[in-house]
Amino acid sequence: MLGRFSRRRSAITFDLGAAGLRAHQFEQRRTGGGQIALCDTLQFERTIDQAPDQTGQPAPEPTVDPARLSRLIGQGRFIGREVALVLSPPEVQFFPLRLPPQALAQPPERVDQALRWEVAQESRDSADNLEVRHWQLPANPRREANVMAVVISTEAALRWVDQFQQHGLILRRIDVSPCALVRIARQAWTPAQDDLWGVLDLGLRHTTLTVVLGTLPIYIRSLSVGAADWTAKLAQAFEVSYPAAEQIKRTYRLQPVERGHQPTTAGRSLLQAGDLEGAFSGVLRESLRTLGLEVGRCFSYVMHGFPDYTVKRLFLAGGGARLGGLPGVLESELGIPVFTLATGNGNLSWEYPLPNVNVDPLTAASLGAALLDLEAA
Repeated sequence: MLGRFSRRRSAITFDLGAAGLRAHQFEQRRTGGGQIALCDTLQFERTIDQAPDQTGQPAPEPTVDPARLSRLIGQGRFIGREVALVLSPPEVQFFPLRLPPQALAQPPERVDQALRWEVAQESRDSADNLEVRHWQLPANPRREANVMAVVISTEAALRWVDQFQQHGLILRRIDVSPCALVRIARQAWTPAQDDLWGVLDLGLRHTTLTVVLGTLPIYIRSLSVGAADWTAKLAQAFEVSYPAAEQIKRTYRLQPVERGHQPTTAGRSLLQAGDLEGAFSGVLRESLRTLGLEVGRCFSYVMHGFPDYTVKRLFLAGGGARLGGLPGVLESELGIPVFTLATGNGNLSWEYPLPNVNVDPLTAASLGAALLDLEAA
């Protein structure tokens, strides 16, 4: 009986992305220094046969088979039936807003209610179909937004609850990937209160930049460049299938490309020339430069509101962060240190490593979301 109260566990935390699923559960002893242990982990990738936008249809929403998840949970070393779900933009949306100080002084539930009406005016949903949570933003000289609202439709949230409940799983909470990634990044590095930094989540369908002041996310923006774009560009340049281009992307590393250099022939000629790695870098050069410019503009926008602060570093997460040589390319574009959010990364020494846990860009969001339960317990 005492063993039940000597430890606490996270919910079984699922990150459902367009390219696959990751799940983790932690356990922490209340004695002996509160050491964290991994109960179990689950990860599988979906087979992507074509670029998400080649059909001309909207990108598919993340899907889950609760019956399969229930079966996998029972077969593994997961404990309990409580689950948490990690969602990313655009399944969840972020709205920086400004409320009067007297409104922010109300209880959190009343603030959320006020924010629902504010968000409804900027979106197509009615206030009655919105679930809103928020956190306050630091004051800045420009007197801009003072609160960040995170929003999901009530209909979507209830649909997730029902899907899990039908198979004996209890959805304890829904987390959002920007906050989960900031949480796991803080295991790698402890920022000072006035440090600006960021996490760039390079997903298959969408890329999201989260800018953080100290430990607080203060700016969240979707960018135009994504990992699927790179695969599509490689497929076109080398005249190969989308799966073959994906394999090329995972195999070769980016090289510095001379200014003005462009591939002059189609992919087959480049293959015959034996300079695939150089051509690989050339094909992606403009897209990577665009990515660097967009990230730089976002940092500059935030710094305009906090002129006395400088950006200290950028972490990379998501499947696109596996692109070999990407940190070095973005460092050149941005002029700040860039690190892949992974253990085993020789350039990143983790200040608070998780025992026997392998962090990589794909698992980072699920791990960060599972840590929330231990912090809150």
